[in-house]
Amino acid sequence: MILDGQYGPGDRLDESTLVGRLDVSRNTLREAFRVLAYEHIVEHLPNRGVFVRYLTLDEARDVYRTRRLLECGALREAAQRRLGAESMRSRQRQVFENDWHDSVAAIRRAVQVGIEARIVDDWDGVGTANGQFHLALARLAGNDVISRTMRGLIAEMRLLFLVVGGVQDVHEAYLDDNIHIAALIERGELIRASIALEEYLLRAEQEVVGRYSGYLVQ
Repeated sequence: MILDGQYGPGDRLDESTLVGRLDVSRNTLREAFRVLAYEHIVEHLPNRGVFVRYLTLDEARDVYRTRRLLECGALREAAQRRLGAESMRSRQRQVFENDWHDSVAAIRRAVQVGIEARIVDDWDGVGTANGQFHLALARLAGNDVISRTMRGLIAEMRLLFLVVGGVQDVHEAYLDDNIHIAALIERGELIRASIALEEYLLRAEQEVVGRYSGYLVQ
């Protein structure tokens, strides 16, 4: 509900309301709050309750810097995996190829979903597809730790996007980048894809964090 924008940064999550709305016990809800606090999505304020977090400006910058290290590194690691597959035994190579095919298909699917959402002006859908695109990129590295870390970063990115303005303004410019990067990956040009992604994330950091900074000083 938070990541879909039903609750935004600064909103109080009322326990009584949510117990009824979600049809869960208070213990279950409180455990969910603990998990979300651990993931830096909510915060407990003494004598006030649980609120959706605002990221600090430093956190916003750090999220982008971490994404550059993680996602671009994931694509470089994927290039090494792809090269190493050439020396695998046939059965192992087949397992790798099936997994690789599924990962690339997930990237392609996320791009297509984003394109279709743009056609009907579903910018929330474009944003969701963008998150799925970046998660699929990370999976190419074949590293579960990278994938888990990316899920947390994407969640924190959504908190930024809920603040910085209209979702069309945030996401429209980057869909074409996703299309370009996906095409490079499909052609096996993973290092070029990594370079393109780094340029994309640097530009996004400047634009999105710049907007966020302006919001925080209002």
